Amino acid sequence: MDDALLQYLTERHASIQWRDFIEALVEEMSAQLSDAGVTAIMAAAGARFAARFPLGACNTVEDLERAIAQTWLDIDWGWTSISDTGDALLVRHHCAPRSRPDDGIAAPWQAAFLTGAYQHWFQSLGSPGLLQVTPASPFDATGSMSFRLGR
Repeated sequence: MDDALLQYLTERHASIQWRDFIEALVEEMSAQLSDAGVTAIMAAAGARFAARFPLGACNTVEDLERAIAQTWLDIDWGWTSISDTGDALLVRHHCAPRSRPDDGIAAPWQAAFLTGAYQHWFQSLGSPGLLQVTPASPFDATGSMSFRLGR
């Protein structure tokens, strides 16, 4: 991956006034709470976030993809692509903001936040509770990762 591209994405997506604050907050949460505790808080925060951005009617996977992608684009948090694999939906979140390209500390809480947001949106559109959003891949250097909605 081109270092200049990664630097651009880092500077574009992590506002300088928030970088150190977010890193310190994540480090402190990780020091004070178990991994499960951090994951639970961040998933709940993701759900609360998603509740602020109702998607409206989505009759097709394409409608759903467009509504979610536009929400993320509007707040400069990347975008989403969704594909139906037959037994699940594969959600690819592209270019989530990262404080550093090698952001190992933030990755678990950020994945939990996104998981909570996607779970809320799917359930708000009628997805049964037995279908869960789970990470399907780790973040890559561009801040992109995949999630799976299924059993």
